[in-house]
Amino acid sequence: MSDSDARASGPASALIADRDPALRRSLAALIRAHDPSLRIVEAATSRETCEACLAHRPVLAFVGLQFEDATGPEAVARFKSQGFVVPCLILIATQIFPRWTEVAQHLDAHEFLRLPLDETHIAGLLQAHARRRQSTRLLLVDSAAQSRTLVRRILATSGFNLSVEEIESGPHALKLARQAACDVALIDLGLRGGGGGLELACQIREVAPGTPLVLMTGGDAATMAQASRHFGIDYVLRKPFFARDVDRVLYHVLGLRRPYLLNAITEALPAQAASR
Repeated sequence: MSDSDARASGPASALIADRDPALRRSLAALIRAHDPSLRIVEAATSRETCEACLAHRPVLAFVGLQFEDATGPEAVARFKSQGFVVPCLILIATQIFPRWTEVAQHLDAHEFLRLPLDETHIAGLLQAHARRRQSTRLLLVDSAAQSRTLVRRILATSGFNLSVEEIESGPHALKLARQAACDVALIDLGLRGGGGGLELACQIREVAPGTPLVLMTGGDAATMAQASRHFGIDYVLRKPFFARDVDRVLYHVLGLRRPYLLNAITEALPAQAASR
């Protein structure tokens, strides 16, 4: 068995890298309280941070910006240059400097936290992180094969663990929804056959009232949202969209705390239907 296989077969790890031992203890306690299954790994220097990332491949990492031997971003950039990215990287600093969003994006960071830490904020991030790692069954309904292929590629780069079921017809989609086979339904408004995407969404709302419904449209999403708010539509997503836009929608419909960074790097969604 290779080292990488051995790491993969063991418990998932969470890295806490900061020169302040009190901060590391506080974060460790919070992580254990929300996910006891994670193995806590600590680092106090830039070198230890890189070594821990390469040795344990953490799924979650809290990294301070300043060590004695180097900065946090330098440590992150070093192991990133070796082809490794932490799925959920959270940077910590005493203050937010003007280019924090740009730096965080460059490092593929998930969030940027300011000290002193807000335990409620961290608890929300940990809850969302655990949910993102779980499988989310997404029903993709679009009658155009080329469009489904494009959307599937976008979904593949989402920060959520998505299990996508592609459907081209309304009746089949309705049958799956009736069987409670999905967590979220992503439906093209221009679906061919029957009454189109809005009609299918209304039918799904009847047979699976707990399923979040997201409509995709190439038209005026704001107008469509106004028209569909009375039909129980959770979001209207305007094409073209990106994985980060999908993530923003998923945080909302799954009731999760959305990272501030995601707010900063995405424009406000074109149309958000009224909450049901």
